[in-house]
Amino acid sequence: MEIFPEHVRHLWNEWELRTLVLISLTWQVILIRHGSRRKHARCSFVSFLVWVTYLSADWLATVSLGTLANDQGDQCKQDSNHALQALWAPFLLLHLGGPDTITAYALEDNILWIRHLLGLLVQVSVAFYIYIRSWNTSALTFIAIPVFVSGIIKYAERTWVLRSASPEQLEESLLSAPAIQAPDLDRSYGNPELEYVHRGYYLFPVLRRLYANLSLRFAESQRTYKLMVKKEHVDDEEKQSNYAFKLVEVQLGFLYDLLYTKATTIYTLPGLIFRFISVLSTLSALASCVVFLNVHEHEYSGVDISITYCLFIGAILLELYALVSLLFSDWTLNWLVNKQSSLQNFICRALSRCQKRWSGELAQHNLLNFCIKKRVTRCLGNDFLFRIYFPMELYWQRTWEDVDTDLKQIIFILLKRNQREYGLKRFDYNFLKDLLSYKGDHALRFHGEIMWSVEVEFGHSILIWHIATDICYHSTKAAEYQKKKWEASKRISNYMLYLLLMHPFMLPKWINRITHIRNTFREAIRILQREQLSVKDAASASKLLIQMNTQSHRPLEQLRREKAGKSLLHEGCRLALQLQNIYSPCDIICDVWLEMLTYAASQCDWGAHAQQLRRGGEFLTHVCLLMAELGLSKQFDIGRKESSVESQDDGWGCLKSRFLSSYK
Repeated sequence: MEIFPEHVRHLWNEWELRTLVLISLTWQVILIRHGSRRKHARCSFVSFLVWVTYLSADWLATVSLGTLANDQGDQCKQDSNHALQALWAPFLLLHLGGPDTITAYALEDNILWIRHLLGLLVQVSVAFYIYIRSWNTSALTFIAIPVFVSGIIKYAERTWVLRSASPEQLEESLLSAPAIQAPDLDRSYGNPELEYVHRGYYLFPVLRRLYANLSLRFAESQRTYKLMVKKEHVDDEEKQSNYAFKLVEVQLGFLYDLLYTKATTIYTLPGLIFRFISVLSTLSALASCVVFLNVHEHEYSGVDISITYCLFIGAILLELYALVSLLFSDWTLNWLVNKQSSLQNFICRALSRCQKRWSGELAQHNLLNFCIKKRVTRCLGNDFLFRIYFPMELYWQRTWEDVDTDLKQIIFILLKRNQREYGLKRFDYNFLKDLLSYKGDHALRFHGEIMWSVEVEFGHSILIWHIATDICYHSTKAAEYQKKKWEASKRISNYMLYLLLMHPFMLPKWINRITHIRNTFREAIRILQREQLSVKDAASASKLLIQMNTQSHRPLEQLRREKAGKSLLHEGCRLALQLQNIYSPCDIICDVWLEMLTYAASQCDWGAHAQQLRRGGEFLTHVCLLMAELGLSKQFDIGRKESSVESQDDGWGCLKSRFLSSYK
């Protein structure tokens, strides 16, 4: 018994290859348009679209080649249309080469470059098989040759880029790379965007070595400090912080291009030459094909002729889009830095207005706001359903806040203070290790009564400090001058909870993390939903929790013993009460969160930082790089101080003297 009737099977056989080829072309258009957007987009739809198209694009091209090879083997001598369809094979190699804006979806693709090399050998062999089986005296046989050249170049280019971005090859290339040479710090750029790109490019080798987990010489930390701290802004913390974070943003943009795009190849002389050959080959093939089909149009199917033209036009438009992307990029702008021209000014204006190098947003999760949502109680009674529903609700309740100037300034002031203390200790490496190990304990050194809150596991500390911060934020009156610190504390608190819930791989490991988190949330939901008539928002929820811990209600500690198991809600409320008894809790809370943020940044592996670049970037990564380039990183090999450091030609001895004297 046949499931599909004869006419349906005939229609499918006739349109199977055509449909696959057109979908493959469509997928390339989607990838080149949206592949680079994930660099700065937090939109879940963009991420999902890129994920689906990237994973299925190679499969579509491979299946199309297989179908085409099968058709050529069976019918190439019986149907002249198959000679025209054989011309599609090199276009499928072009599709397998992928667009310039995305070569790797994740870092694992770079590691598996050898798999792509094997795919290159196999798919090129299949394409040649199709070409040989369709060989005849027709001009189409020779028209296919330049398209083959273009397709092989693109596919080989992708494989080479993946290999170059693999950890082993990246480390090998960096071992022989020369030390960073600082640009002229006294030159006039004429445009801030040009200055950011030029200085960011000179700092980029340091970021590459940080990512490859290679040590850096102590002298390099001195040079990076000179580049990061602009002397014209020494007395203006706001301008200095914006300037430093902008340099960090530019460097991370370069790192994204290195790991996920073809930038390392196309922005080189050989890459440009091969790109010129590829474009010229496609254009010459198109011109020849137009002339041939105008003469022999009646011999071929109108549908196949239209698809062939679509493939040619699509390939050329993709190259034009790639050319525009190449021109309007930081790589081109850096190349033009010493060439005063109208093109340079035009690109500077375009980049300053249009380009986004990362999302510029701080993800937020708030425990109290989460727990007062009415829909979270639906699955509370069933443990299995709650485990399924909880991560879904976490995903939908994410919010985003812009990373504003005030937050950058507060963080930068802390890092400059740490850098000052490090300098006053004559760059003692043991002191640096202690400095990077602060996770709130240094801020609480004069408040031993609450030191217990940071002497637990780091994730444990984040959760109880988040609860305490939220309660204090809504129940403590802040002076006008403290509002910036309160807002910064609130944002960092919500951001750190977001990392703990959604990206725990960026934080130190926490034993029983899932159990503690679920029990804390479930206990908070039970309490707040039981009093739902009096709980309207986070402020009223904070008031209720304090009342339950201090007045005639059953203490939270008793509830914890009875139902909550490993819930940390009681500890958070206890900490909030202790903070309210301290003079000016705002300053302490802000300092603790800043230390937690910098501790998490310094402890996170650069592989995890790099993975987040494809999801819009994480603010934690920006803080980590800023710390490193101010010299606050264990990867700077302080033990290898050269005896000649003080007398180097770069004038570091004078800089060090000015640096130390500026803080006295």
